[in-house]
Amino acid sequence: MRVFIALLAPLLWGTTYATVSAFFAGWSPFALAAWRALPAGVLLFIIKPSLPKMSEIPSLLLVGFINITLFFSLLFESAMQLPSALVGVGMITLPVIGLVVMAVVHKMKPSVIQLLSAMVLILCASYLFLSSHADISFASVGFLIAAMTVLIGGSVVTKHVMKKIYWWKLLTWKLIFGGIILLPIAYWHLYFSGNNYADPFSMTLPQWAALIWLIVGVTAVSYCAYVFSIPLITTSELSFFGTFNPILAMVIGATIMGEAFSPLQLCVMGMMILCNLVAQLYEKRHHQRTEQTVISY
Repeated sequence: MRVFIALLAPLLWGTTYATVSAFFAGWSPFALAAWRALPAGVLLFIIKPSLPKMSEIPSLLLVGFINITLFFSLLFESAMQLPSALVGVGMITLPVIGLVVMAVVHKMKPSVIQLLSAMVLILCASYLFLSSHADISFASVGFLIAAMTVLIGGSVVTKHVMKKIYWWKLLTWKLIFGGIILLPIAYWHLYFSGNNYADPFSMTLPQWAALIWLIVGVTAVSYCAYVFSIPLITTSELSFFGTFNPILAMVIGATIMGEAFSPLQLCVMGMMILCNLVAQLYEKRHHQRTEQTVISY
């Protein structure tokens, strides 16, 4: 059961990019981020009400701004511009940024295996982006890199906050506060930015179904499963299971979404997956602290 719960979050997250690409093209990323965050936080509050203390509000606002307002906005900005498989390609290079954080924050030197893995991931990702038939802008790649950087930085902050605030309250209110902060930004982006975005309140039935999936499955259920599973599994297991998020995104993009890739590109994707898994298994076998330690929250 603990393995199933630990796997549930990354598998649910892996459907995010395909869902955004298929159902929310032309949307403001801030409006979609607000739709995803705020209702999910309210849902968790209804299930188990918890009010923050006055002394906890600054920490909750900070965590909500970094992990929800910034991360969701950057992620959706990139997901709306890139094929879902390539978002997965980008996300699977997250350990590379993690290595930098471990070296800078924790003063930990990466192992030879980690360095080799990072080099392979960077080279493979660069090839896949440069050889893609899709129209890819530097801005979309920049948004994706920024999203991963914010994810790791926000996770470090969250780990410290979790020592003082119960995880359910933290999860509930970071979603609520992050969503509230997004509301004025989304309003301005929709009506004053000069871009002709889709009306976020005028949706088809499939879009409503997809939105419910983002709110309930991809956000409320997945975040609860992820945080709940942290004390049940080892850091190495958490790191290993986390790779299923980008892997599933790549598989869905290359199959269900029908995104066109050559046999060579598919082989390079497979090489990235294999390289990541081998590095994770190596670190687990040698009981070394992996870069995912800093993003477990």
